[in-house]
Amino acid sequence: MSTESPVADATRVTVAVVSWNSHDLLKACLESLDPLQHEVVVVDNDSSDGSAAMVAEAFPRAVLVRQSVNIGFGAAINLASYRARGRYLLLLNTDAHARAGAIDRLADFLDGHDDYGAVAGLLVDSTGTPQRGFNVRRFPTLASFAVDFLLIDRVWPSNPISRRYLAQDLDYERGADIEQPAAAALMLRLDAFRRVGRMDERFYPAWFEDVDLCRRLRKAGWRISFDPGAVFEHQGGIAMRALGLRAFSEAWYRNLLLYVRKHHGRVQLGLLRALLAVGMLERMMVSLVRGDREARQVYASVLRYAARGR
Repeated sequence: MSTESPVADATRVTVAVVSWNSHDLLKACLESLDPLQHEVVVVDNDSSDGSAAMVAEAFPRAVLVRQSVNIGFGAAINLASYRARGRYLLLLNTDAHARAGAIDRLADFLDGHDDYGAVAGLLVDSTGTPQRGFNVRRFPTLASFAVDFLLIDRVWPSNPISRRYLAQDLDYERGADIEQPAAAALMLRLDAFRRVGRMDERFYPAWFEDVDLCRRLRKAGWRISFDPGAVFEHQGGIAMRALGLRAFSEAWYRNLLLYVRKHHGRVQLGLLRALLAVGMLERMMVSLVRGDREARQVYASVLRYAARGR
């Protein structure tokens, strides 16, 4: 029997919000939405700060899915997609909120462009400044990883490899086809999302699952667009700070290597492991000079992981 929810003609957009110990941010995020106009599905990943209870009490129209464990971002989005009744699924981080008209503008775009599987809005900070280098990127390459691992982008931030990867040439005042938008405010055509197999839940608890998804969408023939007229205010870095440097670093590099193994093969994976080991040694020496013992221990942990070849 199919696990797909029937799509209701009256429901164009389902907003999927994944919560993990982000009570105040989640509340502000949900306050920016109109539950009468868009379906809202909140998947709470076993928060201990009362987030689920707050949603149940303050936002009774939202569909609340409580998890007894943290299943990760990708798995939570997949779960929300099964509950969705909309034609389009908006992934919206708890530290983001939609400005007036932003959601409908993205949906209008997908209504008028059947060959697009996704469209991203413009992410701005609290001052209205676009989040360049995060909002839109191109797919990472061996060269872009090397520049990051070896700290080249720290001493030469304007190098052409980083500029290309971070899409520094993108005109943020015009719409354009893109490769890899951030999932902080990304609208997916639910049918396209389903056809490519949804999120790969191995990218746990987060990071690189959105890159992987966009790559699979493009490979399947779907186009992805950027619409700067749909504006979302976004903080950023919340999950990283909540996890702490060590847990974040281990998850980020583990998922990076999974992404490379999946899309670039074992030869590039082996090269990247070697580059990663060199990069961690560089970082350990820098942290030694700075007297940062915690950072040094984190980099040593990542180095051991890379060396094991898991």
